[in-house]
Amino acid sequence: MLQWNKLLANAGDGHASNAYLLIRSTDTQKTMSALKKVPEIQEIIGTTGDSDIVARISAHPRETLLESVVNKVQSMPGVLSTETLPAFSKY
Repeated sequence: MLQWNKLLANAGDGHASNAYLLIRSTDTQKTMSALKKVPEIQEIIGTTGDSDIVARISAHPRETLLESVVNKVQSMPGVLSTETLPAFSKY
């Protein structure tokens, strides 16, 4: 949480913020269906490995990104854990 606070403290420029969520779930299909209902989720990808799902999230203002991750995704039934990877540059 401390790292997020630092990120948000420097994020007052009014631009949208993007991140990738690595999600572990007990029921991938149900979680993916629930993710489709979150307007900030731009893309949902099923995968294998340590994570079951990768989701791209975008929000404006940036504070909404944290709210979306904490309040919506992490509280979904079946979500075991999430890891948030903020996106800073796109090439």
